[in-house]
Amino acid sequence: MRLPKLLPWQRTLWAAMFVQILSLMAFQAGYILIPYYIQDLGITDLNDVARWTGAYQSVGSVSFALFTPIWGALGDRFGRKPNLVRATIGTAVMMAVTAFVQTPTQLLIVRFLQGIFTGTPSASTVLVAASVPKKQIAFALGMLQTAFFVGISVGPMMGGWIGDAVGYKETFLISSAVVVVAVLMAIFGTVEPERDAEELAAAQKGSRNPLAGFGEIFHNPVLAGLILVNLMLSLTFSVISPAMPILIQQIVKAGVQPASVAGTVTGVGAITAAIAAVTVGKLSDRLGHRRTTLFGMIGTALFYVPMGLAGTPLVLGTFSALQGLFRGGIGPSLSAMLVDSVPKDRTGVALGLNSSAASAGFGLGPMIGAAVVAAVNTRAPFFVAAGMFGVVCVVASIAGRRAEQAALSAEAAEA
Repeated sequence: MRLPKLLPWQRTLWAAMFVQILSLMAFQAGYILIPYYIQDLGITDLNDVARWTGAYQSVGSVSFALFTPIWGALGDRFGRKPNLVRATIGTAVMMAVTAFVQTPTQLLIVRFLQGIFTGTPSASTVLVAASVPKKQIAFALGMLQTAFFVGISVGPMMGGWIGDAVGYKETFLISSAVVVVAVLMAIFGTVEPERDAEELAAAQKGSRNPLAGFGEIFHNPVLAGLILVNLMLSLTFSVISPAMPILIQQIVKAGVQPASVAGTVTGVGAITAAIAAVTVGKLSDRLGHRRTTLFGMIGTALFYVPMGLAGTPLVLGTFSALQGLFRGGIGPSLSAMLVDSVPKDRTGVALGLNSSAASAGFGLGPMIGAAVVAAVNTRAPFFVAAGMFGVVCVVASIAGRRAEQAALSAEAAEA
């Protein structure tokens, strides 16, 4: 039986999904090992481990936040596909380099460079958003979000199991080899979206100074509001990141290796989030992006409390899985609102700014989480995250309503 021929945007979507899965699977395989890798590098006190872990997570997010809009603007001008290939190659190289560090300080330096030269999720999102028909954007971004969650669910489990079996350094090298496959998929599987002369001229004019992309925030209040929501959301998500692996290390039974347990607990939550992402991506187009975003945020906030009270990895993993059913629906709906808020020729800049905001949040959150761990204990960040999510819900409701009103006004003007 002959397989149906895919349209260019469909081919790009499927290829970008596989690139996303492989790249994030490899990255997360190493990421879950960092608290234990830091202990191998000579840091043994768990409070100090939390601080170094928070610093590692933050420094990469800061460099990523600074450079993603620049790469996004350059992608708008020179091509979205080359930008994806660039990010994927950067991921493969930096994963390999991580295996050869000798001190925690060297690890931080490599992580900073990683933030500069990588960014596969952002590059994939820009390429897909520019390729698919407008009526398919929420669905396509939902599929891409599903790929995101598949990668970050399989990755920690793969990293934990391989790390416990063969060693942490070897896991980074294996992860790098996996990303090489993603590089080939990005080169041969994706298609650069066609642009008419007017759109191309606008992109080139707006991209002469890549740093000018930051000015978009001050000229588009709807975009600014959505970017603020994403920053707050990422900050809240990442507050628990230094605490989670250390809490697992504290509650596992004696003699059990924590890396594989941490990978499994993290992975099951990402699996349910992946299921939610593809489901909500379709529903969001019908029910409204703002409504589905708020529903996901409220459910996510509620499950932080029982996660903080969990006494065994099984209980923690169960509540993480239930939380994922709500968490997975937030990203596609929020991204769809953002794409609708800007002209198509500025999609790359807008999504780059959005990724920068997320990275800024991911930079601040781990530092806050590490400080809370040092001041209180490893359970406290979960309760802090639950309270912060309440504030995020209020801001998201206001920003989402403004985005809906702006979209309705734009449709009326076109009519």
